[in-house]
Amino acid sequence: MTIRKLLIYSVMALSSATTMAQKIVFSSNNVNTGATLWKKPVTATFKFHNKERTPLVVTKVETMCGCMVSTWTKEPIAQGKEGEIQVTYDAMQLGHFDKMIDVYTNEGDKPVTLRLRGIVTNGDVKSISDNYPYRVGDILLSTNNIEFPDASKGDTVFARIDIMNDSKQVYTPTLMHLPPYITATPRPAMLARGRRGTIDLMLDSRKLVNLGLTQTSIYLAEYAGDKVRPDNEIAITAVLLPEVDENLPEIIRPVFKVSTTELKLGSVGKKKTMKGKVRITNSGRGVLKLSAIEVFNQALTVQLPKREVLAGQSVDMTVKLDMQLLSRFKTQPRVLLISNDPNHQKETITVTFTE
Repeated sequence: MTIRKLLIYSVMALSSATTMAQKIVFSSNNVNTGATLWKKPVTATFKFHNKERTPLVVTKVETMCGCMVSTWTKEPIAQGKEGEIQVTYDAMQLGHFDKMIDVYTNEGDKPVTLRLRGIVTNGDVKSISDNYPYRVGDILLSTNNIEFPDASKGDTVFARIDIMNDSKQVYTPTLMHLPPYITATPRPAMLARGRRGTIDLMLDSRKLVNLGLTQTSIYLAEYAGDKVRPDNEIAITAVLLPEVDENLPEIIRPVFKVSTTELKLGSVGKKKTMKGKVRITNSGRGVLKLSAIEVFNQALTVQLPKREVLAGQSVDMTVKLDMQLLSRFKTQPRVLLISNDPNHQKETITVTFTE
């Protein structure tokens, strides 16, 4: 055989091998089922599709122990079509599980490895998801939006984040970008796998710069050297109330009232913006002064013709909600009003709508 013919046959063989090669592509090779009850089997579904021209066949699925049972799509998968593999873990042992599954196909002898993780508990699974609805990697949180109690200058107020370590490693809770007016204390200082704890937050109002609303973000580090990301952000809200004269004579005392504390804007439909009005009334004898009018969510804008309302008079506040901006912020759309009425310093208007 000439060198030329040998090269031609080699190219043809390579072309044939490329044509027959297949590629199984999974939507995710790693599934974390979270918490499940003891003796309540949990099933994970791994979806895949065939990226190549020739049909793909899953020939065998091997699990690492008898505690798992697998089923899969047996018929050949054409190009672009989907199949799935279901793996059920028997949940007979308490604690974390981390299992590997090898998937063999007609594309060769080397398997694709899948990973199934979770935790088996003798507690109530629903209570875990209810108590820890937010996740930063393998760390579960009770909230990602902290609102401190209202404070006057000189007050110290507290808030708490409940956390659970759903990873396989010991975890040291760490908050990044803490402002100078907040200190954080994790309890315990380190969390073993599957254990729960808290991060206690203390706000020193003496270090707040502005009266009224202060908002910022802090970030939970999942590991040493972690970076700031949208998924590990925790929104922080604090309200500093001004000092008022509680002994103000009734003859010069204002009485602050609003027409509603829940502004219902109706059905959204295809609207990009929605508007509503809240009437502010002074039913006292003195001048009502609104020292702060602020929004908790930047999707809201407020228009008020004047901040001082004479005795017996009213003024309408227009509230506008931008539906396109709403999803960018974690806090509920609300408007904060702070007045000089010693008996009614603060009012919060919650803005609601229906889909």
